[in-house]
Amino acid sequence: MRRSLGRYELTRELGRGGMGVVWAAYDREGGGEHGREVAVKLLAPRAGGAEFTSLERRFLREASLTSRLRHPGIPAVHDHGSHEGELYLVMDLVPGRALDAVLKSDGLLSVEHAADVTRRTAEVLAHAHAQNVVHRDLKPSNLMLTPDGEIKVLDFGVAAALEPHPGETRFTAANATPGTVVYMAPEQAVGETVPASDLYSLGCVLYELLTGAPPFATGSHFMLYHQHAHDPVPPLGERRPGVPAGLRELVEALLEKKPESRPASATEVAARAAAWAPDPVRPPTPTIPHPRLAEIDGLRRSGQPARALREYGDLLAVTDLERADVLAARAGHALCVGGLGRTREALDELKSVLAEQRSLLGADDPGVLDTRYEIAVLLARTGERHAAGELLKRLADDEDRILPAPDPRHGRARTLLDRLRRIA
Repeated sequence: MRRSLGRYELTRELGRGGMGVVWAAYDREGGGEHGREVAVKLLAPRAGGAEFTSLERRFLREASLTSRLRHPGIPAVHDHGSHEGELYLVMDLVPGRALDAVLKSDGLLSVEHAADVTRRTAEVLAHAHAQNVVHRDLKPSNLMLTPDGEIKVLDFGVAAALEPHPGETRFTAANATPGTVVYMAPEQAVGETVPASDLYSLGCVLYELLTGAPPFATGSHFMLYHQHAHDPVPPLGERRPGVPAGLRELVEALLEKKPESRPASATEVAARAAAWAPDPVRPPTPTIPHPRLAEIDGLRRSGQPARALREYGDLLAVTDLERADVLAARAGHALCVGGLGRTREALDELKSVLAEQRSLLGADDPGVLDTRYEIAVLLARTGERHAAGELLKRLADDEDRILPAPDPRHGRARTLLDRLRRIA
């Protein structure tokens, strides 16, 4: 249902969390003659009506400070205030997908993409820290990947504004600590937030981008606090083999328990992450597929997954196999595993292959489209039809754009999507 907030007409809900609800809205007085679309964040309501408390006045003061941050990676804050007892922020409406949704639908990021996200995020943090603004709630859902590949850091200053001075009541629900415990630095959990706290949270995010889960993810809030403060971080190499040693060392440095043991600044983190970020001018190197690949794939398609599985294993034992052929063989091997009923194992392997294929071949390579399609098929087979449908919607558009009409794979994603909708 549409409603108005002063000059802003709220049109559709974009998301909600413990701190409030985000709406897409139409600003009737902004953007010239015809207005503009914006995002409006309504903070969780307090009792007491429209009269400002000391805390609410400080929220508006902190929001004003945050609105002065000017960086391409931070959505601009256009307005803030209180309307009929509700506190709100008005920001740029950022297109794209949050990284938690990317991980859920597309699987792990490649090493290069994860490093690039880290570099871009650290550059944003360096800008904010230089102006004495700490994010306090960095997590994948607050990192937006735009259609052109940029990273936008959302919700700057919100947690900072809600952190009370001594003797004040918290603005957050149930007197909770601002932030998200799964990504929260040990010192932040006891109310001692510093810029290095953001670096710890960034380490948790990078760990998740590479492995699919943050270092500590299960248990009560108390148990998670204890793990962050005292437990060793599960070795990244055990969850994602093949990550370069230097990048593993960066993750370990970010996740040091003591703030002073972490990298000295966000600028240092950005410089270290840049060593693994992709080269934007590097073209993919075309290769001729290994002749055995087509033969083994034929076995699999003819209904002989067990035999094809053995053949893929033999091919993967070849020491001088090209990296693209290794990935194609791993994908075929995973499909054989799926054909033998081990669907979850096949899904995990295909998601890992997809991350490496994107890095090596580029997002528009037909082989990448093939792997995305097979992941959607397996998701549908396991009953995860919503996740499969979301993947297929994006894949259908990409197939229309990339594959020529005579290609037999053209339109397959849309066909499967229509079939899923009919079943639903």
